[in-house]
Amino acid sequence: MRTSIYLQGLWVALILTLAGTAVGLAEEGASGSSPFVSKIDAWAMLFQMMGRLHSAIAKGELALIDQEEPVASVAVSSLLAEMRLGPVPKNGGSNVQWTTFVRNISALHEASDQNDVGRVAALMEKADKEFEKLQATADSDILKAAHQRAERYCCPMHRDVIGVKDELCPKCGMQLDQRLVILPPHLANQGSDGQHAVIASVTTQATLEPGHVANAALHLRRLTGHPVGLGELIETHTRKIHLLIVDSSLTDYDHQHPEPTDVPGDYTFHFTPHNPGPYYVWVDLRPLPFGLQEYDRIIVGGKGTLLPITDRRTKLSADEEGFHFQLAFGKSIIRAGESADASITITRDGKGFDQLEPVMGAFAHLVGFNEDRETVLHMHPLAATASKVTDRGGPVLRFRFYATREGFTRLFAQVRINGRDVFAPFGLQIAK
Repeated sequence: MRTSIYLQGLWVALILTLAGTAVGLAEEGASGSSPFVSKIDAWAMLFQMMGRLHSAIAKGELALIDQEEPVASVAVSSLLAEMRLGPVPKNGGSNVQWTTFVRNISALHEASDQNDVGRVAALMEKADKEFEKLQATADSDILKAAHQRAERYCCPMHRDVIGVKDELCPKCGMQLDQRLVILPPHLANQGSDGQHAVIASVTTQATLEPGHVANAALHLRRLTGHPVGLGELIETHTRKIHLLIVDSSLTDYDHQHPEPTDVPGDYTFHFTPHNPGPYYVWVDLRPLPFGLQEYDRIIVGGKGTLLPITDRRTKLSADEEGFHFQLAFGKSIIRAGESADASITITRDGKGFDQLEPVMGAFAHLVGFNEDRETVLHMHPLAATASKVTDRGGPVLRFRFYATREGFTRLFAQVRINGRDVFAPFGLQIAK
């Protein structure tokens, strides 16, 4: 039977603490860093973990239970280490309860590996009871602060923006709909700086060729190799997977949503490249249990050489399919790391067009690609929602624009008119 490295570490921490050896605390003073977190963070992590476990079991997604092991390991290890510094009467009897709780979490993981639904439910009930007993031994002020910390929300695209649920992110305008997940230090950067919870890859039936439909497959896997199904992803703007596709010259853009196949973790999609050379595919998704947004960039080979970016002019207007698109900003200079008010006005024959149809729950999507071909932006209109197929929007759409990197950025506004997706390209220089 498999025992994970995280649970092994949890048991080691438990044994060391019960033996009276606060190794991590001693090392913290020597090295300036510690594998432990504060008591408030530890309890907040456990509150969130228990909630996610219940959600995974309710959805029948038992594979998600594996993802909780590093959280349990750090949280329990931290609290056990803190117990060594606390007054004896307050901590009396807690060691046995923590041991029982840890055993239940370990058994819960093993039962989920065996897909034993009945045993998982029974063990979850036991874990709940032990968790209640453990809370009874804790300081009520600590628990209150931990509950408050566990109930904070952030922007799924900008995790540094923290506030009340459903407030708007000042950087991109998205709702703060993602509970701020308290993570162990070694997982704190998951989803950024190249550390992703999901590994994405794309295969095609043939090398990309201009003017020919490319039939492709997207493969999503955990770091463990386990396939990632739709049930393990959070829906964002009516879809669970968004593919942002562009050629090397940043002039040919497409937006696709792959469909699941009979093979777990595999999805199909197709698009038609219009330029030679490779295409870049950004996989935009939010994997459970933490729900943090990830962009995985994939390069798909194509016939011909890589096209350079030859047009770096600022271009704030576009004409597509009889419609005029005008992009405007509230600032004369757009700088990286600074938000700016922006708007797009759509007209036809000089008159404002107010019959924009819903596309992925909004009246427009604004996507940008930096000249480094590594940085991507994704924004949506403020305020106006498009929840019903009969909703209509325009002629003015307001955005909150935020670029993370300086340099030339190609922007594409996607709207839907008469049942067709229309893409309007713009060019923008981002200052330092």
